[in-house]
Amino acid sequence: MKKNTTIQHTMLTVLVVFVLVLTGLPSCTNNNDGTAVQKTNDSTNRNDNTINTAPNANGQTNSMNESVKKNTDATDNTDVTDTAFIMKAAEINMEEIKLGKLAQQRSSMGHVKDLGKMMVTEHTEATTKLAALAKTKMVSLPTVESGKITAAYKMLAAKKGKSFDKAYSDMMVNGHKEAIALFEKVNRDTKDNDIKAMTGEMIPKLKTHLEHAEMCQQECEKM
Repeated sequence: MKKNTTIQHTMLTVLVVFVLVLTGLPSCTNNNDGTAVQKTNDSTNRNDNTINTAPNANGQTNSMNESVKKNTDATDNTDVTDTAFIMKAAEINMEEIKLGKLAQQRSSMGHVKDLGKMMVTEHTEATTKLAALAKTKMVSLPTVESGKITAAYKMLAAKKGKSFDKAYSDMMVNGHKEAIALFEKVNRDTKDNDIKAMTGEMIPKLKTHLEHAEMCQQECEKM
């Protein structure tokens, strides 16, 4: 009887141990599964990183695509620069015409009146040609004068006689020096043949305007 009790006790102990082992298996399984999932995710992440630098259908990596994008942006910037120049040229024409008309009305000197007339005539012609160029480039020219033009006009309109002539002559000298520098730079840098041709045509005319303006400036200084 005692031997049977010992056997039963041993079997009971084995059963308890077996149950405990079975109870512990889910926890180990979860850890193993979790590790496996984590490893899978890590592998996926590494694969994602690899995809970022893998060749696309055109055989280009993403880094190469970024380079292409930068080149595209550079091309866009070149186009914007040409467009900005066309807009600036339109503003220059608009200012010269408006101030030229004022000079014909207010000036007390024949030289200054003649300069004003030249500005109106030649910059009106330049505006017509620029409008045709802008149309081919799908650029809308400004129809309203800028604050810069308004301020310049008000400043001159407040002057009379010799004071007006001196201020207008100085403004024409400074303005045409800036315009010549701008047109020469665009003529050198632009890749647009139409803009290159237009600036090439205008530069000699602007230099002639400058010469007349400097002559008027000298005459004003004598008074």
